[in-house]
Parts: sequence; C-alpha cells; structure tokens
Amino acid sequence: MTRRKRSLPLAPGTRYTPAVLEGIADGERAALAPSFAARARANEGAASAAAAALARAEALQEASVAAEPPDRPIACKAGCSTCCVSKVLVLAPEVLRIAAHLRATRSPAELAALEERIRVADAATRGLSRLERAEVGVPCPLLDERGACSIHAVRPIVCAGWSSLDAAACERHFAAPASVPTAPMHRPSYEVANAVLAGLGWAAKEQGLDAAPLELIAALRIALERPNAGERWLARLPVFAAARDAEWQEDRRREG
Repeated sequence: MTRRKRSLPLAPGTRYTPAVLEGIADGERAALAPSFAARARANEGAASAAAAALARAEALQEASVAAEPPDRPIACKAGCSTCCVSKVLVLAPEVLRIAAHLRATRSPAELAALEERIRVADAATRGLSRLERAEVGVPCPLLDERGACSIHAVRPIVCAGWSSLDAAACERHFAAPASVPTAPMHRPSYEVANAVLAGLGWAAKEQGLDAAPLELIAALRIALERPNAGERWLARLPVFAAARDAEWQEDRRREG
C-alpha cells in the first residue's frame, strides 16, 4: 500500500466522497501509527492495531448506515456463508491477530485439524484470481460446522465490510460468478471499511513494515506454521512474501 492519491470506489449521490474516504484513511493512519512505533512491544502493537482498526471499521459502518440508510435491510447474518468462497485480502497485522486468537482458543487437536483444513484450502486456491476463486467454490476453512464464521470477533476488515442487500442475489452470483452480477451492496459501509484498512496499511508502511495485501488463507497458513512469523515481519523480513496477492499487484502495476 502507498499513500499516493487514487480513486476509491464510490456510489453516486453519497456523502462519502473520495475526499472523505481519504480523510478517514489518513485519520486511521495517524491513530494507529503509535501501535507500530514502539518496537519493544510492536508484536502486541500489531495485533492491537488490527483490533482497533476492526472496531473503527464497524463503528463507521454503523454510522454510514444511520446516515444513509439502504433501501432494504442488510442481508448478511450469522450462518450465511454464501460469499465465504471469495478471495479475502488482509494485512499482516490482521493475520497475526487471527493466528494468536486461534492459538489461544483452540485445543492442540483442534488447532492441528484446522491447520490441515487451511493447508488443503491453500493448495486448492493460492494464486487464483477473484473470479477463479469464486468459480472453484472452496469454502473458507474458518467456517464452523454450522457454516458460521468461527473467528467472527477477529475477522478481517474486508469480511466485516461486506454488506449485501440481497441474500438470494448472492446465491445466484456465486452459483455462476462469471455470468451473474454480484449482489447489490450498501456501498458507503463497504467503502468506509476499506478506507480504515488503507489507514492500517499506511501506518505499518510508515514504519518500514510490509503492508502488501495478502491472501488470507495463504498468509494464515504461514502464520500458523511459523510461530515466529510476527517477529520476522517486524524485523522487516519477507515472511509473508508467498502470500502476497498477485492479482492486486498486477492491478497496481497497470494503474502505475
């Protein structure tokens, strides 16, 4: 991620203009920067920055819904996992927080079983484009037996930002992602979440840390298999290089 100006997604007629979204991102950069600045406690700081960013994204989404109510209720709810075959992009602090949460909340046997599901999903999906990932339909290995997100409290900001207004439209899209359009969304809540994510990336990058978007499952596999992944990331070593999203990098190359 870089701090150069570029257009953010924008729904027509919204108060959340590109300038407002840039302001949100810059405000989060400033608020989160101290979490990365103190190197002695930066490992905990990265997780706390991810936690603060998720909380802020949720608060801003709630405010955006109140300010610009959608024409129908947001359809996303617990147990609705139709979109959980999508490629999810995360930043390293988010991955490190999720990995720490899993180690703290799973028994050794549960963690071993989850790691195996992650390895299988990673082998089937790493390097795929968004469309290819949707077409192969591999479910997120972090879903529980009911189809609910098992890490909801620490979920990626991208997942928190999803705001479909039509569950049936989601089902139609993911049944034929190449030919059926995505479901209508509450764009302001999606956009403010991504602005917060940009601010988290800027804060890390200003400390010389890798802020490249990572594919969730590939990055989580690395973080769980390498207990020192956080220390290596903080030492500015390319521990998550294999999880960098090639599609995102190619899009940025074309923009540049």
